[in-house]
Amino acid sequence: MGTSRAVLRRGLWFGLRAGAIPAGVCAVLWAVTMVTWYLYDPGDSTLEDPALAAVAVLGSLAVGVLIGAAIGLVLAYAPLRLVASGPLRALVCFALGGTLSSGEVVVMAEATDGGYGPIFVALLAMPVVGAVAAARSRDIAAARIGAAASPLT
Repeated sequence: MGTSRAVLRRGLWFGLRAGAIPAGVCAVLWAVTMVTWYLYDPGDSTLEDPALAAVAVLGSLAVGVLIGAAIGLVLAYAPLRLVASGPLRALVCFALGGTLSSGEVVVMAEATDGGYGPIFVALLAMPVVGAVAAARSRDIAAARIGAAASPLT
């Protein structure tokens, strides 16, 4: 049970870091937009609305946590044979990360009122998220793989 919790915790930590990247970008864009809004005339940016900026930042973090939780749960409770096999584990994490990152497309569609640029960037990022999840899958599942290799279990 302790190894499953460790894997889930690592998955959540991965997801939080993965979600912090788009959330940080949105926060920086919102700050730049607000400084520009105060120094010059109001523009036509959807990020001038603090509620939409909060949707972008918090939604991105929520999507990241969802991705990490799903990957952590699958790696914690999947058969050990799947978790111990590097290619299978990477394939599962790629599929989960790439598929669940479609939530970022929904967040960007809501936060930008249908602006095409952020949605297109979120679509392009889907395979990147899957590839990073696949590359980090061994680190996420390390507690379970290590416990299976230990002669004391």
